[in-house]
Amino acid sequence: MPTGMGVVTRIQRDGYSIDAANGAIQDVAWTDLVPFASLHPDGERAIQRQLSPWWEMLPEAARQEALDRLEVVMEIMTGLRDGLVELAREGEPFAPYGEWYGASLHQRCLSMVNELNREREADRAHQRRIVNGELKGRPASLSGVKRWIASYERTGLLGLVDGRKSRRAMGFEVLDPDFRAAILEIVETFDGDRSAVNNKEILRRARVAMKQAGKVGYPQSARAAGEFVSWLFKERGHTTRSQRSNAIRGTSGKTHFPAIRPGQVVAIDATRADVLVWDPLHERAMSVEILTALDVASRCVLACRVVPKSADSVDAGLLLYDVMRPFHLVVVGTQVSDWRWAGIPEVLDLSGLAAAERGPLAPSGTLQGCHTIPAVYPEGIRCDHGSIFVSAHFRALCDALGIDLLLSRGRRPSDNAHGERIHLTYDAFWQQLPGYKSNNVAGRGRKVEEEPLYTAAELEVLLRRWIALDYHQSWHEGITVPEAPGARLSPIECFDALLEATGRIDVPVHGPYAFLPIRWGTVSHSGIEFDNLVYDSKKLDDFRNVRKGQYRTKDRAMPFFYDPHDVSRVWWMDPDTEVIHEIPWRGKDRLEAPMTDAVLAAVRKRVARRGGNLALNKRSSDELILRELTQLVAQPPTSETRALLSAAARRVEASRRDHEEATAGAVPVYDGVVTPLRPRRPATDDGFDIDAEWPDYDEVGD
Repeated sequence: MPTGMGVVTRIQRDGYSIDAANGAIQDVAWTDLVPFASLHPDGERAIQRQLSPWWEMLPEAARQEALDRLEVVMEIMTGLRDGLVELAREGEPFAPYGEWYGASLHQRCLSMVNELNREREADRAHQRRIVNGELKGRPASLSGVKRWIASYERTGLLGLVDGRKSRRAMGFEVLDPDFRAAILEIVETFDGDRSAVNNKEILRRARVAMKQAGKVGYPQSARAAGEFVSWLFKERGHTTRSQRSNAIRGTSGKTHFPAIRPGQVVAIDATRADVLVWDPLHERAMSVEILTALDVASRCVLACRVVPKSADSVDAGLLLYDVMRPFHLVVVGTQVSDWRWAGIPEVLDLSGLAAAERGPLAPSGTLQGCHTIPAVYPEGIRCDHGSIFVSAHFRALCDALGIDLLLSRGRRPSDNAHGERIHLTYDAFWQQLPGYKSNNVAGRGRKVEEEPLYTAAELEVLLRRWIALDYHQSWHEGITVPEAPGARLSPIECFDALLEATGRIDVPVHGPYAFLPIRWGTVSHSGIEFDNLVYDSKKLDDFRNVRKGQYRTKDRAMPFFYDPHDVSRVWWMDPDTEVIHEIPWRGKDRLEAPMTDAVLAAVRKRVARRGGNLALNKRSSDELILRELTQLVAQPPTSETRALLSAAARRVEASRRDHEEATAGAVPVYDGVVTPLRPRRPATDDGFDIDAEWPDYDEVGD
């Protein structure tokens, strides 16, 4: 209190009563406990400084010294060391302290100075300031004691703290300020682009900079300088990876990603799998890439694809195709199916998912039954500046579907933190597989390639199984509910809970063709030709002589859907029926190996290498035969050619599977059995024709 220490004697409804050191009883309102505040450009700032937690941050010696000074001040002013009659010690008050003896403040201060100095000389152990037999610190002075009293009256106990001891120095003040600045300037250049060096080299460069600035004879304690460099690198990072991450902290967001409903933002990213797979075509181990689409709001994995070698724009487009179609996985006994497409519904109603039982956390306590892999129509796609995501095909696909492409900033992987984090989650699955090669060279075994490996197709099945039965069913610590922060939720439970609030999500499924590139070509009597491959079908008979401008104004070309991963066929949509037809390659029946862009490019390269088509003619045949027969043992394909052929085979498998699913149109599984859709029937006698055009329900009404 302004009059000194006080004792709370009574608690009232609107405040409390204080028995002050001068004997007066004062009522204090509860609102007076709040420190006075004033407006400041940086925000509200308190005028009266709070004692806590500032007091707890002081060193123990500084706190004890302040309490000793408080006893001195209290005894001079009140005659009592604790300042209160209720806490009076035996014999207090002693003369001449307090107001009972009539001594002036000057006389009381002078008496206290003499007493402190006598006590200092007589009882060194009590002062706890002995260093090598000599007292540490100066004797008490009259001016010093009066300053204590003035400081206490102005700011209370805080005014009795030695300001020099309240500063939490790092111990680097012994270094010259310019020397510290030179070290700091050098350390700041390490932002991940330059290779890290040791502390000795940093100090050498700093000393060279000081000498070039003409500064010599400055304090440069080797120990303090080394600790200063280590402290700076602890904040900046010792590795180039951590330095790059720390360098972008200033531009990172300070709030959670604003995704509050399923499908609002879908994070897509590609990463190299930390496990090797087996290539049965060339009988060797190879690496694959994983494409993952993650719903940010619920953390559900909506789609994933295992891509041989490196993904391209078509792979990214087909991943988006998987995001927009629902899958399911069935567990019957110990048998687990692969992800199966639920067909092509008019709309997808997910409102009943919340009642489904799934996973060991479900009320049924079993994994048996059907597990749904959600599908959404993304409002935005978050991805980095990878070439497959900024390609013309992927951009055009997002524009056509009305999806916002949210690209991360350059060299800012934290902008897509959710997509990056799922890769680390996959590591728990990679470690379960043979061929695990770790995420760094130091942890990789010497004979990983010799282990029995899964193929790329088998790896995709196992990864999807792990996502549906492990990841989707496990507690995700990143999913929190503000109203119930202690609630534990799995990704699939979070998706269901959000769906309860947002309502039904309609996902129009376009089929894989809308996600493929389009090529324009003119149909002739012999078919349509792309890259020296001729495609033809009876479906094109009525369109071999279309007029100019029927599809586009400048020519007679027609649009065809083209899959670079499987060039054995193209697809064309009949403008009258809007039915998509497959237009096969004329030589498809003789196709025994994958035909991809990689194979065609290799053929063109060989033709160009020999000088073009004109270099091969009847007159040169004798020379060519002679030159080739001189080498009876042909050289085996290079590792690069083998890798391209293996990747082509895998991509053909994936493309054919997508198209077969679209053609078959499987429906949901019942009792572990997939029931194919029934074939289309002709009109029945009751007048209902299933093939007839469906009415416009907006015109018909409810």
